[in-house]
Amino acid sequence: MPKTTHAELVFHTLRYVTETLAEGDIHSVLDLGFRLDQIARLERSTLRDLYHISQVRTHFMDISVDPACFDRVLDHMERNKRHDALQNELICLRAPLAMMRAFFGMTNAEYAARRKLLGMTGTGIGRPPAPSEDDEQRVWKAWQANAHHPVEARYLHVGQTTGVPLNTVWALIRSWEATGLLPAKQSDDDNKVVRLKTNEQ
Repeated sequence: MPKTTHAELVFHTLRYVTETLAEGDIHSVLDLGFRLDQIARLERSTLRDLYHISQVRTHFMDISVDPACFDRVLDHMERNKRHDALQNELICLRAPLAMMRAFFGMTNAEYAARRKLLGMTGTGIGRPPAPSEDDEQRVWKAWQANAHHPVEARYLHVGQTTGVPLNTVWALIRSWEATGLLPAKQSDDDNKVVRLKTNEQ
């Protein structure tokens, strides 16, 4: 007899139960509604036994969902997807390891693995190329224009709008912060384009 949709659900649930019992987690099985004597009998069941139980037409099992809790789970999943997508976009724009570690706690191994998955060559570690004066001007303007974004998204937008690799952007922003060109509270003077002197880079 071919399995019905309900039969498949019952079979996989019972298999989960037996695997959970094998791991010694009896409390999770009790929480599902099984009695102790039923648990003892399930522990002696084979996969063939579980298959036959699942084919019984009597519906002894109901699956329910907590909608409010599931909403939170779905929201968490969507946040994780956006989080991963942002990381991928930053890395594709040549975000350095130091940036990914600072923003996401990414380790060397995780960074290397992510770059490999994205088809990027090299280590992504090393001194970034020196920016041209035009690069600095475009990064400065884009950085100011995206001040309303969270810092990770700010870097993303700057990289996307200027075309300057993020390892160069990262080095520029950090040098500007170190020399006081980007104070914590920015003033109207921040709208001016500032060219760093060679000894400040």
